[in-house]
Formats: sequence, structure tokens, C-alpha cells
Amino acid sequence: MLKNFASRKFEIFILTLIVVITTLVYIGHFDNPFFFDDKHTISENESIRSLQNWTDFFTNADTFSSLPANRAYRPLVTLMNAIDYSMAGRLDSKFFHYHIFFWFIALIILIQKLSKHIYSISWKDKKYLNIIALFSTTWFALHTANAETINYICARSDSFSTLCIVASLLLYIHPLGRKWFLYLITMVLGIWTKQTGVMFFPILTAYVILFEEESLITNFKKDTIAKLIRVIKKIAPTGIIAVSLFIFNQYFLTPTSTHSTNYDVSRFEYFSTQWYVTVHYLSNFLLPINLSADPDIAIIRPWYHFKNIFGLLVILGMLTLMLKTSFSKKLRPIAFGIAWFFIALLPTALNPLFQIANDHRTFFPYIGLFITIPYGIYILLQKYNLLQKHKISIISVSILLFIGHGIGTINRTKVWSSAESLWLDVTIKSPKNGRGLMNYGLTHMAKGDYENALLYFNKALAILPNYYVLHINLGILYNGINNEAKAIEHFKKALNLNSSSPDPEYCYAIFLVDKKRYSEAEKYLKLAIQKSPNHTSSKELLAQISGKADNYQQQIKSLLNNVNNTNSIEDFIKLSLAYYDAREYQKAIQTCKEILKLDPNNADAYNNLCASYNQLKQWKLGAEACRKALEIKPDFQLAKNNLRWATNNIKE
Repeated sequence: MLKNFASRKFEIFILTLIVVITTLVYIGHFDNPFFFDDKHTISENESIRSLQNWTDFFTNADTFSSLPANRAYRPLVTLMNAIDYSMAGRLDSKFFHYHIFFWFIALIILIQKLSKHIYSISWKDKKYLNIIALFSTTWFALHTANAETINYICARSDSFSTLCIVASLLLYIHPLGRKWFLYLITMVLGIWTKQTGVMFFPILTAYVILFEEESLITNFKKDTIAKLIRVIKKIAPTGIIAVSLFIFNQYFLTPTSTHSTNYDVSRFEYFSTQWYVTVHYLSNFLLPINLSADPDIAIIRPWYHFKNIFGLLVILGMLTLMLKTSFSKKLRPIAFGIAWFFIALLPTALNPLFQIANDHRTFFPYIGLFITIPYGIYILLQKYNLLQKHKISIISVSILLFIGHGIGTINRTKVWSSAESLWLDVTIKSPKNGRGLMNYGLTHMAKGDYENALLYFNKALAILPNYYVLHINLGILYNGINNEAKAIEHFKKALNLNSSSPDPEYCYAIFLVDKKRYSEAEKYLKLAIQKSPNHTSSKELLAQISGKADNYQQQIKSLLNNVNNTNSIEDFIKLSLAYYDAREYQKAIQTCKEILKLDPNNADAYNNLCASYNQLKQWKLGAEACRKALEIKPDFQLAKNNLRWATNNIKE
């Protein structure tokens, strides 16, 4: 019977069964919609709507996203998104999910190959190794935490880059793959998918030291230099290409407008918090009942808080176990898996990111635990002679484990099936997450339930008072309940808070179009497109109103009539903008001066005055007007921009 377990036919049969069961578990996820970063990398990204200029994906990182701050050099992700869009002929999430799931199945098969190889070079008795590798593979395929990555389309960067790393290691292990340096090709593909692909280099180093040059560990003092030279020769091609490509991508191909690093926290505060985050990830691996699409873990202060110290002790314990098991040949898979886990966590632990923790980040690190834990359990069972005595119990527990994860994955897939279910789950699991509260409020607003929407928006506002997206949504809500003044207040707040996303200008333009203020809407749409040339929504709306936006004189005539009847400062402001849009800058200046006679502290008038002077290249007068606007309203972003425009030209 054991011979059958070790046979190739048995292996293929179980692998086929794993693939079938995994497909059935995930069968409900193919219709799941776009979420989070899918919006700016797919839904609103003009670049993926054609494959004709696919080579641009590899030379221009702007094609990755419609948001300047989120543009990263991940050309393979953009290419896959473009292929899926082309196959669907439209925005259809099913085609994206089909593609992602195909590579997930490929990764499942590769995990079995890798774990079996790692186990077989460390343990002489081959009777159960195939079973352990298949156990590890099944656990990986059905693990509930992996559903956070597979259900999230933009997280294909995590799943595919992980596939490339596993493939690279297997190609390095294979004689032909090593001889012809094929493993370097898949490594490059991994780095082009996500920068974490560069971590193949330290993973390969760990593999070489643990399994190929193990005497460096067991007999370090003898022929140390010769051993180190052998290790360096083996890893040098990988190291040179990986590091060089990473540096070139980051410093020459990634746009300077990209803001991936969180400068609001110190690097050490972020790093020390990651000690606790690591415990959070480990708990989700062992018992994934607290998974959240948007965790609310925040920076923990002071650094010596008991949560951080506990996390540090757990990490030190695991590292100690890694070192101890590295000295024994039969225990080295444990050391290798732990090393993999920490190596894969390093990129998100060392570089401060805006999201302190994210449950889809663990897809890559967990591979190490899937290698380590099944093998460690097998070693303990062997040590205490429990395999034969409790075979039925072990099989029963394993089946229950897989059933539990299968059910968990089905449930997480249901959570990801709609915006309402996803954000409700986030509000329950992560109640301190302002973005989650806001997005759940959006699901109420979509149903016309403005009362509950406002309730959740206000809860979010208490946590994130300066979140520009929240102010946009508040503007939309107040417009929906016909409170134009409050709507404008929040739209203006969003415009003043954000300087890189096109969304504040675009959403305010929608509001202006609704009010038939086409020339103003045109101005804001052009600003949105100036910020993000790939923002399709702004381009489409601009095209729709282009014919309506030309009739400036009719608008000016109507505003002049209003001003004569009401002498309203608000109408005067609109009139100055109408003159500005019509390029009648002298009249705009005269109107602003009339406003300042009525209201000497009107920041909008000074800002419009500045912009008009700038158009006439009267830079000093423009700068003077903007400075007065900022004296009145120090956080006035448009005035800051216009002042910069003026002062830059004065210097020239």
C-alpha cells in the first residue's frame, strides 16, 4: 500500500483531485466584482483598453494606474490586465478571475513539486514524503487566508510573482534550468510583476546554504573561504541581475510622483509594529477567522508596548528554531520554510507603507509555513511513533482541517461577492477603519438610504477628517439631498486636500454638470486630465459636455443679470470665473476688484485675481494676490498652486 502512495500514478490522481476540489471551492468567485486598486489600475485605466501599444507597459510606468501616486513599475500586471480586457471586449471581471485562477492552479502543482523535493533531499525514508508533500499542497490550495488574494484581482501581482519565485527555484534545482539559466527568466518576470520578486535572491541563497553547501553550517571553520566562494559563484548571477533590475526599476522607471512610502510615521515605529503584525499573520495562518479585506491595525506606540514585545519574542523564538534545525540535515526543511517566511515578509516590514497590515500580503510568506509545518508535524509523529498507532485519527484530523478551510474559503468568497457584503464584514472585523466605514456608507447611498449613509460617513469622518475621498462622497450625498451649500463645502475641501488624484476634480465636475455650469466643469475636467492623462472617466465626460461648454457669453449674460439684481458675492465669483473661462482676463480682474470692495477678505476673489494676472503674465501682481489669499486661507490649495505658477515664472 505504501508503495502505491509513493507511485507516480497516485501522485497524479491526488493532484487532479486537489485541482478539482479547489475549483469547486472557488466556483462562486468568478463573478466577484472589482474592488480597491482595481478601480485605478483597471476600471479607470485607459492604458489597458488596447494591446496595440503593449510595449509601452515595459517602458512607461504611468500605464499601470490612472492615479499618479499609485503608479508602480509592474508591466506584467498591466499586460495581463490588458489581455483580459481584450479577451472580454469590455470590463468583465470574470475574464480576469479565469486568468488569475489558471495560474493559481499552476502554482498549486509547483508547490507539490517543490515541497516533495525539499523533503526528499533531507529525509532518507521516502515512504511518507509524497503524502506529506500532497498534504502541504492541499492545505495551500484550500487555505482560507489565500482567498483574500485570489478574490482580489489587483492582488494578482502577489499570486503571479509568487508563482514566478517558486518556478525559479524549481528551474534552478533542475539541471537544464540551471545550466541554461532559465531560472533567471522567471525571476525577471516575477520582478516585473511585483518588486517583491527580488526576494528570490535571498531565498535561493538560503536554499544553496541549507541543501547544497550545508558544510558551511556544520563545519564552518574548515575551508570557510572556499565554501563561501562556491556559494557566491552559485548565487552571483541571480544577485547581480535581481539587484540591478530592482534598482533600475525603482529609480529610473518608477515615476517620481509615486508615493508608496508613508512618511507620517517613523521607520522604526513602523518596523516595531510589524512585530505584532507578524503575530497577526501567524494567527490567521493557524486559525483564519479574523481575516479582513481592510484591517484597522495602526501604529503601536510606544515601541515597547506589550503587543510589540510579544511579537518580537515570537519572532526570536522562530528564528532560534530556524538556526537550531539548520544544523541537522533531516530538519533543514523546517529551517528553510521559516527562512522563506521571514524573507518574504521583509519588503513590507522594512518599508513603511500606508496600510500597516494587509491580509493579502501573506500569500507569498505563507509558502514557507506550508513547507515547514507539515514536515515538522511528520518529524514529531515519527519521533514518538504515532504514525502507525493513530493513523485513522491523523487522517480524520487532516480531512477535517481541509473541510474547515474549504468552508472558510467559500465563506470568504461570498464576502467578496458584493460591495455591501465586503464592507459590512470590514466594519465588523475592523471597526476602527475609516475607509471601511465610508465604503459601507457608500453601499447605503447607492440604495438611496442617505440617512444610514450619512451615519457611517460621519463615523468615518471622526477617524479620517482629512480623507479627500470621504469629502467627495459627502459632497455627493449632500447634493443628493439637495443641500448644495454643504455639497460645495465638501467638494472644495476635497480639492484643497488632494494634489495628485484626479477624483476631486472629476467628481466636482459631475456636480457642476448637474448644475449646468459647463464651463466650470470643463476647467476641472482639464485639471483632472492634466493630473492623470489615463483617467478615462474625465475624458469621456469632457467629450460629452464639449459642445455645451462653448457658450460662455450666454452664461456671462445670465450672471451679469443676476449680479445686477442681487449684488450677490457668490454670483460675482461665478462671473469672474466665467470671464476667466472665456479668456476675458481683464474683465475677470475687474470683477474680482468689485468683489474685494464688497468683501476685502474674500480668498476666492484674490485667487481668481491671481490666476487672471498669471494668464496675462503679470507674475508679480499674481503672486501678490495669491499671497493675500493664503493670508486669509492658509490651506487654500488652488492658491498655493497659482502662487507656485507665478513665483516660478518670476524666477525665470
